[in-house]
Amino acid sequence: MAGLLRDGEQRSASSGSTHGPALMVMPFDAFGDEDIAHSLANGLAQDLIGNLIRFPGFRLYVMPLGTGGTAVTGPRATDRDSDAAYVVRGSVRAEGEHVRVSAQLSNTTTGQVLWAGSYDRQLTPGALIRAQRDLAGEIATILGQPYGVVNRDLLREKTPAVSSVQSYLCVQRAYIYRRNFSRSEIAPVRQCLEESVRRDPAFSEAWAMLGWLHLDHARLGSLEPASRQREYELAFQAASRAVAMEPDNTLALKALSSISHYMGHYEESERLARRAVERNPNDPDTLAQLGWRLAVRGKFDEGIPMLKQAIERTVNPPGWYYHLIAIDLYLQGRHAEALEAAERSATSGLGVSQALIAIAQGALGNREGAQKALAQMATFGTLARDPAAYFRLNGATEEIVDALMKGLNESNSLVEAR
Repeated sequence: MAGLLRDGEQRSASSGSTHGPALMVMPFDAFGDEDIAHSLANGLAQDLIGNLIRFPGFRLYVMPLGTGGTAVTGPRATDRDSDAAYVVRGSVRAEGEHVRVSAQLSNTTTGQVLWAGSYDRQLTPGALIRAQRDLAGEIATILGQPYGVVNRDLLREKTPAVSSVQSYLCVQRAYIYRRNFSRSEIAPVRQCLEESVRRDPAFSEAWAMLGWLHLDHARLGSLEPASRQREYELAFQAASRAVAMEPDNTLALKALSSISHYMGHYEESERLARRAVERNPNDPDTLAQLGWRLAVRGKFDEGIPMLKQAIERTVNPPGWYYHLIAIDLYLQGRHAEALEAAERSATSGLGVSQALIAIAQGALGNREGAQKALAQMATFGTLARDPAAYFRLNGATEEIVDALMKGLNESNSLVEAR
């Protein structure tokens, strides 16, 4: 089989990147103004590959020279490469100063077109390279992100018998769990990941996700301090192992960053999160992770724009993307907007969403809304028993903790008033 591409180097079969689906990038067809169209078609395909390889899990191939279209540099697909599950095709039509780029992704087994997009650009002097990079980044984001087109299609299909693909799908299942943090899902997803690392011990992404699941058990479960610390240690060991296997794997970096944050190592957490964004600026989840860590430590000016950018680039964003946005709006006294953001966050399945709704409803003087949210919040034992400790457990600054506790107290007073 052809080599696997990661930063222009071939990878061994033991690499974590061998566990995901094979995706073939076809040469982009060029029409119209020959020089511009061919230049943009070639550059787009090259930049698209360069952006896609930053998303963990894909095996990327290009067609051999002489197959028509524009030449693309990368690992060559051969007659033996029959396992390509997805194919990307595209075209560039240039006429004067106007360029239209079209691209589509299809499932090679079913022939179904899973996504198609068209982009129109006006080419002003010097804009060709910028258009090429912007379009390649946008297409890669749509296709490759954790909640993107390819991973959604994989999860719709039945789990294949091949163990390595089972492990990859287990990682994707963990991503879905981490959208809403369903308490009923954490145990089966964790078991799935434990089986994955036993079956495929060199799969760094499974180790990274297992670390995250240990972290979730520590921060969301009703554990005694000693048991919580043990889960933190297991989380750190698993994620550190993932980073040791693949130092530039964005999933591994994100997991270790998150775990470091909850262990109180805030500077190291931020360093790892920034490194993940440097590795893959096109992944909205990576942006959201860094934005959340910055904002919860009081760096709202830098963190909130990242969270908003992640939301704009994600179809149906996870609810936790909105938590710090709601807090920032509340601190600014923009209570109606804070309520809107808090309500959007409620899909996260986390009690903090209900706390934020209660705080905003209380600030707006809505007794019924505050009462309902407080009742929902009471079902989350750890948060309900000691909200301030919960906020601190998540690494919030004292300014944030004090403001949220003041808001909760005001909301409770409103509900209790006769």
